[in-house]
Amino acid sequence: MYFKLVKLFLHENLSLKRLMGFEIRKSKAKAIGIGLAILYALAAFIGAFGYMFFDLGKILHQIGQDEILLSFMCIYMLGMAFVITLMRASGYLFYYKDYEILAPLPIHPRTVLFAKMTVLLITLYLTSFLFTLPIMFAYFYWNGIVFLSVIYFLIGFFFLPLIPVMIISFLSLGIATLTARLRYAKILSIVLVFVLMIGLFMVMFSINDVEQNPLTGQIDLFKGIANIYIPFDWYRRAVHETSLMHLMYLVLSNGGLFTLYLLGIQGFVQKTNQRGIRVNMRRHVGVMTYTKRSPIITLVQKEVKRFFSSVIYATNAGFGPIILLVAGIASLFFQSELESILSQAIGVGGLSIEVMVLALIGFSVAMTYTPAISLSLEGKQLWLIKSLPVEPKTIMFSKILFNLLLAVPIAMISIVLFGISLRIPVLNQLLMMILVITFSGLISLFDAVINLWTPKFQFVNDVEVIKQSAGALLAIFGGFAFMALNGLIYVQLGKLMDDAFVFLTMIAVNVIVSIPFYMLITYKADRFFKKYQG
Repeated sequence: MYFKLVKLFLHENLSLKRLMGFEIRKSKAKAIGIGLAILYALAAFIGAFGYMFFDLGKILHQIGQDEILLSFMCIYMLGMAFVITLMRASGYLFYYKDYEILAPLPIHPRTVLFAKMTVLLITLYLTSFLFTLPIMFAYFYWNGIVFLSVIYFLIGFFFLPLIPVMIISFLSLGIATLTARLRYAKILSIVLVFVLMIGLFMVMFSINDVEQNPLTGQIDLFKGIANIYIPFDWYRRAVHETSLMHLMYLVLSNGGLFTLYLLGIQGFVQKTNQRGIRVNMRRHVGVMTYTKRSPIITLVQKEVKRFFSSVIYATNAGFGPIILLVAGIASLFFQSELESILSQAIGVGGLSIEVMVLALIGFSVAMTYTPAISLSLEGKQLWLIKSLPVEPKTIMFSKILFNLLLAVPIAMISIVLFGISLRIPVLNQLLMMILVITFSGLISLFDAVINLWTPKFQFVNDVEVIKQSAGALLAIFGGFAFMALNGLIYVQLGKLMDDAFVFLTMIAVNVIVSIPFYMLITYKADRFFKKYQG
């Protein structure tokens, strides 16, 4: 029964249908297009990070410290364990969303727990493998391929994150139980997550050496962490020194503690699922009032409530604007440091400061992709908005408008802040604002088309739509592609014209490219809502 449950849960969480949101056999052309886009995204990611880690491996090899790459491997796996377990454990291990279906079945609760934990670990291993693949390649390229080293590397890979998963799953349970009793739990959780993320980025930027590979500044920090947390040191020695003794320390300690953990929480898991999360109810509710508003404003307000009702939705889709605002404020105090960081991020000499700022803003706007997933997040409640006396295109444009309100105002504020700190001329600031508005409009329209093309209404939790859907992937890397288009225009025309004329050309191109997407939404929205009648 254990293997049948694992197979069922894997199909439920990791099947191609769950990723794409549709039957591949029924739409092969769409599947091929999305498959090519995914391959492009993976190639772009692995290529960019692969180059940095390959260069880092070369530096470490020259000083005889190749094993530090394994410290990077450990810390990155720890980061993946933190993100995946924190977001999924409370709703996947301790509070089954499918508990009412599983409980009456003649299946031992221990079997269900083991199956769910297995699928959670498989998800973690697959994600960690993709993120650490560049580190693996760099290490074995510069250190050489030794058979025992590869075997120990793979064995340790499976045991390394077990203790972090054990600790973080209980942390996730505690957060879920505590915040369920607070009136503004969602807002508080969102704020705390952003504080942690911003703090992490500030630490990373403060230790980076922007004149060289940005990873070199992290060497001492990651090496220190690996020395403090003993299992990381065991893993490093097992792989680099082919030490069977240190591998056994890692396997027996992590594997043994994790086994005891699973056996010990069986009864607790069953009780939490039977009890469920008790949500704090408000008392002394005031008199309900009604205010007449236009349909599109009402729909935008609905999007705002949906956005802040999900921590993972707000932290993922709102990451770009928050980081942009923090960078704009920081530019008032760290002008020279910011110029160095932007120059390193662009990687090309001779660019104006306006272009560097626009690149940062463009990245933030591309990361704000709510129209690509907001329709899918309606899920089984899609019939509610379909029943409203509102045209389908109005529903889609309300989602686009919400995305613009999320990204554009903060982008405008940031341009002003950057303009003050970096002494950008007022005319250039105005042109930059218009360019950002047209670019954000283009991205928002494109994302809406993506969601109409690849909807995903069958999902267990929001994570599947926000982080694992084809729509989210295509939106992010599609946004980067439009950034590249604007960059290509600048490179081709920058040598012939002043920046002001180049910006005007980019504005015109963004508007022209947006028109087909606007027309597609107007046409596709009606057909889409007629198609999904059920």
